[in-house]
Amino acid sequence: MTDENGPPCGFLLVGGRVLDGLGGGPVRADIRLRGNRIAEIADPGALAATAGEAVVDITGKVVAPGFVDIHTHADFSLPTHPSAASMVRQGVTTLVVGNCGFSPFPVGTDERAEMLRQATAIFGRELGWHWRDLPGYAAHLAEVGTAVNVAPLVGHGAVRIAVMGYDRRDATAAELTEMCRHVEEAMSAGAFGMSSGLIYPPGTYAGRGELVELCKVVASYGGMYSTHMRNEGEQLLSALDEALDIARQSGARLQLSHHKVLGRRNWGLTEASLRRVNSEIESGVDIALDQYPYPASSTTMLALVPAWAAEGGAATLAARLSDPATRTAIRAEVLDGPTDGRPKRDFEPDTVMISSVGLDEHRHLVGRRLDEIADEYRAEPVDVMLDLLARDPAVEVVIFAIGDDDIERVMRHPRVAVASDGWTMHPDAGGTPHPRSYGTFARVLQHYVREREVLPLPEAVRRMTSLPADRLGLADRGRLLSGAVADVVVFDPELVTERATFTDPHQFASGVDHVWVGGTPVVRNGVQTGARPGVVLRREAL
Repeated sequence: MTDENGPPCGFLLVGGRVLDGLGGGPVRADIRLRGNRIAEIADPGALAATAGEAVVDITGKVVAPGFVDIHTHADFSLPTHPSAASMVRQGVTTLVVGNCGFSPFPVGTDERAEMLRQATAIFGRELGWHWRDLPGYAAHLAEVGTAVNVAPLVGHGAVRIAVMGYDRRDATAAELTEMCRHVEEAMSAGAFGMSSGLIYPPGTYAGRGELVELCKVVASYGGMYSTHMRNEGEQLLSALDEALDIARQSGARLQLSHHKVLGRRNWGLTEASLRRVNSEIESGVDIALDQYPYPASSTTMLALVPAWAAEGGAATLAARLSDPATRTAIRAEVLDGPTDGRPKRDFEPDTVMISSVGLDEHRHLVGRRLDEIADEYRAEPVDVMLDLLARDPAVEVVIFAIGDDDIERVMRHPRVAVASDGWTMHPDAGGTPHPRSYGTFARVLQHYVREREVLPLPEAVRRMTSLPADRLGLADRGRLLSGAVADVVVFDPELVTERATFTDPHQFASGVDHVWVGGTPVVRNGVQTGARPGVVLRREAL
């Protein structure tokens, strides 16, 4: 029953099986959505349609809370891809942004504003950058209108750029005070916490003491510290110890971003890392983790060179690579590691695929691996990489360096949420980006629930809904309960399928029939409606 003179005044979902997001179900029930809330959940047939209400028959389908993606970089893509097609088509209704140390605020002045633009160009190159802080950015998103909700973090790297640029040194007392002020301004404006990206300049230049002081500000607001740790390879456990120590000293709740181990020779280290996490949880440290379910990571090629080489930004790196002696030193450290005992990053050129470039002249390299390109040019892979970076620092790569056993081991841990580490895309975006922006949640439901049975369906849905929502303090999202916000997804667990691949990534997931964001349908019968009801969420005191 619907009102022929206007849109429905609500929706009655009948015939479905309910997964509450808390690990329960599936239970057959009907659900009424009224306004932006779940009005009622009742036994099948117990709810009668009212005037103006649309009845949606979802017989044979599962209805669940909308998925919460706790780790994305969509803050830089949403202003140009506000329909969030790659995300909502797989059931995602809320995106946590500002991860890995990079957020679109605070924006410094003059050359420091340009440094932030360059540092984040791989996520989105068409931003207007007419804001300076979280309120300004949130106002811009509200003006554009988004199909999904947005939960912002403030990035430590963005804060450091605003205060210190790319200086590779400890902050002075005055600079640390200024950084704390930026973090406090973001937290008071409703940020859910602070993130760090300790393999990326300038985050990698920060010492533990700096991070502790900033996280004390975060903790005073009940926020979380989300960290891309300083090493995810041979020194994974040392990097984990640093993250745990920062959490202990500051009192901030700890979120370990995209937990994994990189490099074939390091596979299996997650067994020890998870033991250490469990021990800390037992001792009272508030820790959770997230994970993308793929055997490859994705990052900027800049992350493969020594941190000191990138000090000062892209132009300075190009100048260093043009100096023969400095280039030789960079090359040696890429291959052999630093001489001062700092951890080595594994350089395995057969695992490194170029996924996007900044210059048209390099587009023919997209989708190819470094060792293949090196064979064609009869050069060493490391030299191909350095030659590319000298001219095009915006190169992004996909690195096939994660073991399947580690993926499944991490996935089984009860505090691990599903996360994409992606951003909003559309098939006309071009390039061969990591498929996770299109397929993360569908991949878990298809490959790790239906095919490999690593997780039962109710538990997988919990990892996508109430677990990340609770980390953010969103008590009325991530669960199907009367009175909760009507972020809702309907899918067929037997048909939901990841279609994006590493060679053909721009393909939407299938098997997701309906998605509501705040009670407004954004996907109906597998087709987007064009509605943009998303809101910028703000943290509430915990």
